[in-house]
Amino acid sequence: MLVILCGCSHASAEEIIERTKPLLHTFVTIKAWGNQADTAIEEAFAEMERVNSLLNNYDPASEISKINRNVGGAAVPVSPETMDALKSSIGFCDMTGGALDLTIGPLLRLWGFGKDNVGLSGKEPSQLEIQKAKALVNYHEIELNDQETGTRGQSTVRIRKKGMWIEIGSFSKGFVADKAMAVLKKRGIRNALVIAGGTVCAMGRKPDGSLWQVGVQHPRKQGKLLTVVSLKDASISTSGDYEIFYKKNGKRRGHIIDPQTGEPVSHMESVSIIAADGTTSDGLDTGIFILGPEKGIALINSLKGVEALIISEGGKANFSKGWPQKVISY
Repeated sequence: MLVILCGCSHASAEEIIERTKPLLHTFVTIKAWGNQADTAIEEAFAEMERVNSLLNNYDPASEISKINRNVGGAAVPVSPETMDALKSSIGFCDMTGGALDLTIGPLLRLWGFGKDNVGLSGKEPSQLEIQKAKALVNYHEIELNDQETGTRGQSTVRIRKKGMWIEIGSFSKGFVADKAMAVLKKRGIRNALVIAGGTVCAMGRKPDGSLWQVGVQHPRKQGKLLTVVSLKDASISTSGDYEIFYKKNGKRRGHIIDPQTGEPVSHMESVSIIAADGTTSDGLDTGIFILGPEKGIALINSLKGVEALIISEGGKANFSKGWPQKVISY
């Protein structure tokens, strides 16, 4: 379904054209201005839909679903886009020391996530159940056979251990949003905003010359912003325990699970990452959420061109060296 919020086919080159579509299990909005911005936006959406059709593990026809179905069996041929997405995600798994693990799926299901109605009907998982699920979470069991473009062979992916599966939620929005940005640039657009759930990619400026303004959701006050950042040729992604959660036995159980403990992270509220592209910002926010303030800030401070705002338990704000605001009103 196409929702037209503003603009029309005969709009001037300096009028922001805005389109919104349901995609990536959320609503994606693209704003852009420039010559034939409306056409470029439609082409960008088409590219997002194409790449998402390869990665969406909730679509039985996607390449990720085929990999998950064939776990423990033969390698599955994949497109360059799927290979690039998996290579990038595994790089962030390595970077965070395994805090991010794209095979977290068995633990998600154990804790009542990965379905429309989240939660547990019975008791919380026992330690034995957690240990069994943890044994099926190990991204090192993913086998990538990357064939260079132009060679006779095709790239393949295989998960070696039965019972494992890839969950793309921690990286797909940023990766797919970057694909939209690439199409917009190719079509001559130099000023645009792609909003894909918790990831926002910004290019250039608004028609009046000001920077794009992106709000960060308050993790405990629905409808209130924690802060607003100005972006130009950069991306921001936010992960929080307020996105998907349930309460049981007086405890808040969020969908971000630590692969080391096998339990939902309980000492964090949200993490926002600013980086040069959506793949990086989205690829890092979940892992930093799991690492926590001390290790998370240390890692971000070691990376060039990456900044973080970490809200830990009780609303304590933790900043990387270059985060734009050092005063947050919680």
